[in-house]
Amino acid sequence: MKKVLIPTKLPGVAKKILEGKGYKVIQDSEMPLAELVKKESDGEALIVRSEKVTAAIIDALPKLKAVVRAGAGYDNIDIKYARSKKIDVMNTPGANANGVAEEAVGMMLAAARFFIPGDQTTRAGQWEKSKYTGTELAGKTIGVVGLGNIGRLVCKRLAGFEVKLLGYDPFISADKAREMNVEMVSLEDIFKRSHYVTLHLPGGQDTKGMVDEKLLMLMPEGATLINCARAGIINEEDLRKVKPLKKLKFCNDVYTEDKAGEKSIKDIADIMLPHLGASTVESNINAAQRAAEELIDLWEKGITRYVVNSSIPEGLDEKYQEL
Repeated sequence: MKKVLIPTKLPGVAKKILEGKGYKVIQDSEMPLAELVKKESDGEALIVRSEKVTAAIIDALPKLKAVVRAGAGYDNIDIKYARSKKIDVMNTPGANANGVAEEAVGMMLAAARFFIPGDQTTRAGQWEKSKYTGTELAGKTIGVVGLGNIGRLVCKRLAGFEVKLLGYDPFISADKAREMNVEMVSLEDIFKRSHYVTLHLPGGQDTKGMVDEKLLMLMPEGATLINCARAGIINEEDLRKVKPLKKLKFCNDVYTEDKAGEKSIKDIADIMLPHLGASTVESNINAAQRAAEELIDLWEKGITRYVVNSSIPEGLDEKYQEL
């Protein structure tokens, strides 16, 4: 009987699906991961969310064959070390996409209409109606940087607001963009022309510090920057410098660490949330279900579509790797 460890708060649907297939499932979100893997060292699969799957965690599970990240990003998993141990790492792209997309749109509305300070001051007995005269989304230009599952849904959700949509994504064709009523432009044009810029890119070295002083200085005065993607994409010092000059607004939901404590952007963020993008009932259920189904498909059907650390392209015989 294969044993699956779920060291995270995940809806019971994952456990139910896996047990229905005859797998033994240990789900414990209270015990620290290091202790759980030591106790259940014969685990053959891990389903995680934000828990860090390091080389030490992998070494503590000598029978480990698969790690599933119930979500899109997987930078909390040492995928290279996992591959060196012939362990497949998978994610569940799209499972949380709608939750993040709706959050991005919600941040636009909250920033435009002063929902948060308006609530706070009214509760305090003040009446600052004239101070919080907002702006409408209708007729504005919105730039979407990254048109993956989340970025495409952002465009879809914004369709009813009668906005002009600009997109940047080197992997999306112009034909596909036209189907979404998105004009594909350069990254510089996105920042130069958009009243709102929303980021939906993966983290990592390729995007680290990508949003810098040069791009920020291109933004129209009073524009809004939204980051529901990954911490590190924005150069914080550059934003700190440019924000007052251009009177920008900044909404943020991502941090270097998902835990309590001082956040480096608290002095420059107009809205900051505790990484709530995927924190919806629906997203959690979708991610849990997808994680369980992908693991079953991998083990029982050999389907590797969602493996993110494959050593060879899908469908290629491994013996040709040397060639």
